[in-house]
Order: sequence, then structure tokens, then C-alpha cells
Amino acid sequence: MRPSRASLRSIPPCPRTGLPRSRNYDLPERRLELAGATLSRRLEHGKGIWRLELPRDDDEPLVVEQLGGPVTPPADVARVLPAFLRGANPERFDPASTNGRFESSDDSIGRLRSMLERQYAQILRHDPGVRLDLDPEDVHRLRVAVRRSRAILRAARPVLDPSWSEPLRDELHWLGSALGRRRDIDVLIRHLQREIEQLEQPERTAAGALVELLAAERETAQAIALDALTSERYFWLLDGLESAARGPRVQRGEVSLRKLAAKEFKRLRKLADRLGPDATDEELHRARILGKRARYTAELAEPEVGKPARRFVEHARAFQDVLGTHQDAIVAEARLRGLLADSPGSGAAFAAGRLVERERTRRAEARAQLPEAWRELERAAEDAWA
Repeated sequence: MRPSRASLRSIPPCPRTGLPRSRNYDLPERRLELAGATLSRRLEHGKGIWRLELPRDDDEPLVVEQLGGPVTPPADVARVLPAFLRGANPERFDPASTNGRFESSDDSIGRLRSMLERQYAQILRHDPGVRLDLDPEDVHRLRVAVRRSRAILRAARPVLDPSWSEPLRDELHWLGSALGRRRDIDVLIRHLQREIEQLEQPERTAAGALVELLAAERETAQAIALDALTSERYFWLLDGLESAARGPRVQRGEVSLRKLAAKEFKRLRKLADRLGPDATDEELHRARILGKRARYTAELAEPEVGKPARRFVEHARAFQDVLGTHQDAIVAEARLRGLLADSPGSGAAFAAGRLVERERTRRAEARAQLPEAWRELERAAEDAWA
């Protein structure tokens, strides 16, 4: 059974003593605070009740309450928190004594540390949602944080100790791959459901059978994701990210973030200059990857460069979205053809054929939009990195 969600409510002080009825808990590393979560224990009628509140994007917080003793959180609470606890027990602390997180810094190493801390916080925040399968967006946001972390470490190679950063990047790649299948299926199911709604009967019913096959495959993908999130390898990775957020291991001093971002865009432009109307799907997919790297590095350089970097990030996101749509259409068509082998019948074949036509149209439209998206990005790059 999944933990329930409830609206936040305040807990009044004890009327007899005036003292708070609840005590707050966290890990010494303040992992719960970093993710915006709160863990407390209060006494009601002589019984201790643990309460976990975890923020949710555009939704009510996840709330779990359970009776339990004063030393360790009870089972229902603890099963939401493996990424936070990692074998340790929370300790009582005073929230008023904390100074907040995400402190900004003007130097490149401080900016690097701050961005790594933000991505680490996003992983912690969305881990429970993936673990409990609450919302497909949890997988997406956790995976984005993993990709950003890896791209940031890659961009900062000139200042980092490679014996430290490269193994961490390898582990981030492993985690992203473990979550990738779940994310890809979620995207495909959501897209096909929208497309199927536009079909007429009986094609709609026949196409629905294809989505049912994907739903069964999604269960396997969720099991793969859970295997990763319950492994010691994952907890080691979280320890490594936590250490990186406290202070990356560097081998040289300051470096210009503007120059790093410009260098990343140069890699993208070198490929883009070779692309034309007959560019292969593989070349466009490679451009998408390089576009992501350029965007994430620009985010790293934004405090140094200012508004031009923000504008570049916006156009890089648009460029990435066009290429993402193109790649999604390719994947959707391939998966539809594969599903037909598991769902024989003329009805399913006809419906799949209609859907394949839509994917080819979507791919063609994305290719048509690409030149303008590239021109806008190139102009933004001239302003930001010149």
C-alpha cells in the first residue's frame, strides 16, 4: 500500500507546558532539509507518532505517519527514506539553527559545488516518488538531475581531478541507464494514449491493446529501476555526490566558465555545420546530446555571463526539444512495429499503421523546424560566448 498524501497542518504546542508537541529529526548531513522534507515525532496520549512530509511538484506533499519508538523511524516511514538514511538513524535537531543551502558564489569552484548540490537535492527529492511509483515525472526529474550532474562534471574536467570525477561520471551513467527504460516507456505510453484518442472505432480499441502490452513491459522497467535504487552501488553514488557537493576534488585553480561553455558550443557547431536536409537520424541524435551538454554548461556559466547566457539556455532548450521530438518519433515507430509481433491481428495492424503514419509526420515536422531552431541558437551563442 502506498503512503497517503495529505495537506500540511500545523501542530500546536502543548497547552499545559507550552512546549512543542513534536521534535524534528534529520541526518547530520541535513539531507532531509536539503530536499525540503521534514521528519518529526510527537507525543499524543502517551504514544509517539512519526510524521514525514515530502514536497511534491505542483501537488500536495507526501505525508506518512506511523506509531514508533524514539530511536528509529517505523517501517512505513523508513521505507520511503533509504536514500536519506543509508544505514544511519536520524537525530534530533533544531531547524532554527540551520542556515539554509544553495549558497551562491562568484568563483567557478563555488558555482560548480552549488550546482552539484542542487542536482543531488533533486535526486533525493524524487527518489521516493520513483521508489513508490507515485508519478512518471519523478523518474524524469531524477534522471535529468543525473544527466545534469554528469554533464557538469564533464564540462569542469579542466579543473577536476580525473581519478575522482571520471568514476563518479561512470556511476551516474549507470544510474541514468537503469532509469532510462522506465522513462522511455512512460513517454511512449503517454504519447500513444493521446494519439489513440484521435482515432475512430474500432481502431481505437485495437490500438489500446498495444498500450496494454507496454503497460506490462513498464512493470519490468520499474523492477529494474527499483533494483538500482536498492543497491549498495546506488548508495555509494549518493555518498559520492554528497561529497562532491561539499567540495569537488580539483587539480588546478580558477577557470573561466564562459570559456568552458564556449568550448562546449563549439563542439555542437562543428557537428551542426555538417548537417543538412539529408542528415541521418544518428547524426541528429548526436546533435541532441551535444545540445544538452552545451545547455548544461551554459547554466554553469550563467552567473559569470548573465543575461546572454540565460538567452542561450532558452534557445538551447528549444533546439533540444525539436531534436527530442524527432528522436521520440523514431523510437515510437520502432516500438509500434515491435509490438505488432506480440499482438497479431488485422485490427491491431491497421491501427498501428495509422499510428506509424502519425510518427512519420511528427518526425518530418521536427526536421522542418530544426533549421530555424539552430539559427536562433547560433545567434544566441554569438552574444553569449563572443
